Amino acid sequence: MPTREKVVEPVAPGDNVAYLAGPRRLISMLAAALGSGLLLTVAYAPLELDVAAWFALCPILLAPVSRRWRIRILIGLLFGFTHTVTNLFWLNEVGFGAGVLLAVYCAVFPAAWYLFSALITNPPWALRPPHHAADTLRPAQAISRLEASPLRLMILTLELAALWVALEWVQSWLFTGFPWNQLAITQWRHTQLLTLTRFTGVYGLSFVIVAANIGLARVIGDRSGRWIRGEKTGISWPAVTAAAVMCVALGITWLAESPPVPDTHLKIIGVQGHIPQCRDFTEEQLDDALTVYRDLTLAAAGTPGLDLVVWPESAVPAALLWDSKAGGVLSEVLSALDCPLLAGSVQYAPATNPDDENDFIMFNSALLFSADDKLVQVYHKIRRVPFGEYVPFGDYLPWLVTAIGMGRDLTPGKEFTVFDLGRGVHAGVNICFEDAFPDISREFTKRGANLLITVTNDAWYAESAGSRQHMLHAVFRAVENARPLFRAGNNSDTCLITPDGKIHGALVDPVTGNRFVRGFQSYKVPVATEAPLTFYTRYGDVFAKLCAAAAAVSLLRLLVRWLTRKRQLANLFAAD
Repeated sequence: MPTREKVVEPVAPGDNVAYLAGPRRLISMLAAALGSGLLLTVAYAPLELDVAAWFALCPILLAPVSRRWRIRILIGLLFGFTHTVTNLFWLNEVGFGAGVLLAVYCAVFPAAWYLFSALITNPPWALRPPHHAADTLRPAQAISRLEASPLRLMILTLELAALWVALEWVQSWLFTGFPWNQLAITQWRHTQLLTLTRFTGVYGLSFVIVAANIGLARVIGDRSGRWIRGEKTGISWPAVTAAAVMCVALGITWLAESPPVPDTHLKIIGVQGHIPQCRDFTEEQLDDALTVYRDLTLAAAGTPGLDLVVWPESAVPAALLWDSKAGGVLSEVLSALDCPLLAGSVQYAPATNPDDENDFIMFNSALLFSADDKLVQVYHKIRRVPFGEYVPFGDYLPWLVTAIGMGRDLTPGKEFTVFDLGRGVHAGVNICFEDAFPDISREFTKRGANLLITVTNDAWYAESAGSRQHMLHAVFRAVENARPLFRAGNNSDTCLITPDGKIHGALVDPVTGNRFVRGFQSYKVPVATEAPLTFYTRYGDVFAKLCAAAAAVSLLRLLVRWLTRKRQLANLFAAD
């Protein structure tokens, strides 16, 4: 039987192809994955080197891409895990290795972006190395080798940016969602850029940053290769595309209307007790928490013109409406304040049988009390924290419930309650990490909220970067909806965020500047009672969904081309 001679297509001399020896090639891939992962992390709190986000993806875009899928998967997961495990390290404060476990899940999304981008820029039929070279093209350089037309190069750049946004959006809702630290969060200081989110949500700014990374990587890869060969550099169309994206984004921010002028102000006091947290509190710990919040609130009671006092989520480790000690302190405080009190607390309700004291459900709630000690309105938290407020699949995994030791799951709320604070001010209250979900604040705003409030208890994470990362998400909720956001934390980051994204009056130690302090602070909160809805508030994540659709079409096109090529090869061999 005759043997078929293996045909190897030659590589054109002008191609941007790097043939590296096996060990060197693998080392360069590993170093690039580590480098990009760490550069992404330093752009977030606690370091907050925001400029790093604009070139963090360059190392992995400039590294060689293996033809072997197991190597590609390894590099992608290393890139994703390096970033997520360092970025979420603060979560290990709660125990169970929570930060590491969540990092494993979150690493899948940046890894998927690397794998898909490598597939788009280096499809199987584009890699034709000689028999001694297994790995060839860098993604940033391969973009120009696939198809030389400027239009195609520009489309590829947009495809990769859309793919990143699509994965961020999927992460925000998949398995109840964890929309934490999107790439745009790194740019919270740049208020001009933040204006873009009134149209695109947080995802529009992520798109701009990824496009900039691709353009920069392409320039570096192209110029370095041609400089070595002594050639003249031409136009880098991916870089042109990134510049065009930036210009469009800036144009939108400059043309956007300014936030509405406030027509009223509320004087709000945030009380920050800095109470350490534990899963099972003792009577002594309850007494200590009640004393701290009572004394701080009574000290604040003399503030003239006070409109509202806010206690954070779970300020006291007992149900305010069910515990006799807590109820007594609450009545004492309200009689001294002569103004409403908004407090976070656990709330109980009968499950099925009101006469059975063991048949009840629990909520994580925000309670609004009037000055005469009456409960006026209640909001039950809708988005619960997985493994913190409930155990996913707990009915099927009882051993996991026992290991975590939560006891009873909290019940999710169903209504987006908007609190009436008087003088035309209506507030939507996020509890805990609900302000990381753009749709929660958006729903409050659509229902008439002209003020957003977050009550949270980040003391579970001690004095780590967790509370700072959490607070920066609130900046985007304020800008997206063009509403002021008042934030009350138990151990840190009590502050006011205005609709332009600026942070005002952060409660800190006046001498050391430490955020983890015990105290209270007064805020004059500006509110536009008739503020119009932003484009984002009206239409939501249209931009993110368009990016997801574009990414799906791109991958579908790639699949069709692959199947077509397989059919062509099959026909060729059949003809022989």
